[in-house]
Amino acid sequence: MGFIRFAKSHLLSPLLVFSVIIFGLEWTHADMKMASMLFQWQGGVDSWPLRGHWITENLLHVAGRDLVILLALVVVMGIVFSFRRDAIRPYRKGLIYLFCSVFASVLLVRIGKNLTHMSCPWDVVEFGGRLMHSSLFARLPEGAEFGQCFPGGHSSGGFAWVATYYVLKQYHPRYAKVGLVFGLLLGVVFGIAQELRGAHFLSHDLWSLAVAWTSASLLYYGFFLRVPKVESVNVAHSVSMINAK
Repeated sequence: MGFIRFAKSHLLSPLLVFSVIIFGLEWTHADMKMASMLFQWQGGVDSWPLRGHWITENLLHVAGRDLVILLALVVVMGIVFSFRRDAIRPYRKGLIYLFCSVFASVLLVRIGKNLTHMSCPWDVVEFGGRLMHSSLFARLPEGAEFGQCFPGGHSSGGFAWVATYYVLKQYHPRYAKVGLVFGLLLGVVFGIAQELRGAHFLSHDLWSLAVAWTSASLLYYGFFLRVPKVESVNVAHSVSMINAK
């Protein structure tokens, strides 16, 4: 499959939907409205009551992070055992792809945090913090302190597993949607937990999903669909020879 054809079906359509949603959030200031609703629902005054709650902090944040690390270790173990077990060997390439995709998604979000200026809800003045809230597309006033809360880091650890969709698509297409649901569900649960804690706005987590899907899609094309130049030359040569006969 050519890259343009692949991009139209797996990148262009999802990213267009994402762009419309992000534009809507920016236009309606839904990030702040939703955060305010959650803050008031919790009974917050100068801090987020659910920030340190055992469900949101210990179970969904800390244990959730440990779950992502455990899943990554399982993938690494699968790669190692693929050199020793005939039953796993056919899946080696898929496991390597999965690890690379998850790692790339999390790394890109980490880099994004260092390059952007957006603050966490719990840091902004409206919710008891000392920083000002600013749109990603607006420049901070001179002298304003930068935040480092964008995109959503914790949700990226969940959304990164949307790459499971492509692994199953390659080996067991019938179950590909199960992999997609797994990654989306994990990311949504982590994202909601962080939004309840005041750690992120909704758009932060949506951007993490966009990063995860884009990196997973591009790596899938590179791993499984791109035809090496030498191979394509050989194929073209074979075709020309056949035509000549």
